Amino acid sequence: MRVLIIGAGLAGPCLAHGLRRHGHEVQLFERDPAIDARAQGFRIHIGGDGDAALRTWLPPEVYEQAVATSCIPGGVTMAGPGLRDFTGIEVPPGAVGITVDRLTLRRILLRDLLDSTRFGAGFSRYELLDDGTVRVFLTDGSTAEGDLLVATDGANSGVRRQLLPDFRVAVQDSRLIYGRTPLTGARARELTPLPAMEGYLGVNGRGGRHLALAAQRFRRSPAEFGLPTADDYVMWGLTVPSRVCGPGFFELGAADLRELAATAVADWDPSLSALIRLGDLGHVVPAGIQSSERPAPWPPVPVTLVGDAAHPMPPAGISAGAAVHDAGLLASHLVSGAPLLDAVRSYEKEMLDHGFAAVAASGR
Repeated sequence: MRVLIIGAGLAGPCLAHGLRRHGHEVQLFERDPAIDARAQGFRIHIGGDGDAALRTWLPPEVYEQAVATSCIPGGVTMAGPGLRDFTGIEVPPGAVGITVDRLTLRRILLRDLLDSTRFGAGFSRYELLDDGTVRVFLTDGSTAEGDLLVATDGANSGVRRQLLPDFRVAVQDSRLIYGRTPLTGARARELTPLPAMEGYLGVNGRGGRHLALAAQRFRRSPAEFGLPTADDYVMWGLTVPSRVCGPGFFELGAADLRELAATAVADWDPSLSALIRLGDLGHVVPAGIQSSERPAPWPPVPVTLVGDAAHPMPPAGISAGAAVHDAGLLASHLVSGAPLLDAVRSYEKEMLDHGFAAVAASGR
């Protein structure tokens, strides 16, 4: 079987590894010109289901490197803007998994797939051929044909727009500013609240303002595995109402975004705005918040969706795990020996059940 995968983030490479281990031909197409062409996300948690998919479908040495370079685990804590009272949150058993630096994990996943990955080749459109296969048209002017097209290209998936043109995505009236502050200096460590240094800290303030803080402290340096050196850092993500950001929010430069985030929490404990102002400008990015409703079933075709391409959800720390879980679920159906469209139909039913349960959880 020839499988074409749009998107070389985390779920796409996980699926590619699983299928290649079972003798299938896989090609990955990625719109970015290089693996580190832009900020690729920060500290992310992959829950138990996603971790099980990585463990099952990755080659053992690849999974071992993912665990070795994962974050030193910690707890979940909530606090008010004054940082005076901290409340620990019990983590459900199913949420236990691994916490990783997204770019480091992506490098690990793609290292053995570079011969099957084409960068600078984003999705343009596809067409279904008379023989039951699919042809994909790419932004670099090339085409590719396969037995199955899989979209792992995120919440704004072009594949989904063609496959399900009536799919409803709701954009919430809030904005996100993501950034990270290196922990290489003593000042940053002094400013980082202890619960954030040891795990995840959520700070809830008035007026729809919420700040997530979490330190990425590597168990082992990625450099030990031949990867670029990566220093420890504290990730921060600020949610604010769109009225605070103004109409040109997505056109702001990194320095203005960082200052906007720092100013938005200026009436909180002063350590927080100071920590944000030490943020690395190369990793300050804006984002919107999307959610979705489960679509009605559609006739199976040799095109399917994985992760946020199928079920966009608000950022609640579970979307990466849900996407990787989808990749493992799809792999299991594709290698089951069932006819292709039967496998796709069965996968999509299970994927939508699991994915929109995750959407509901993220909304809560």
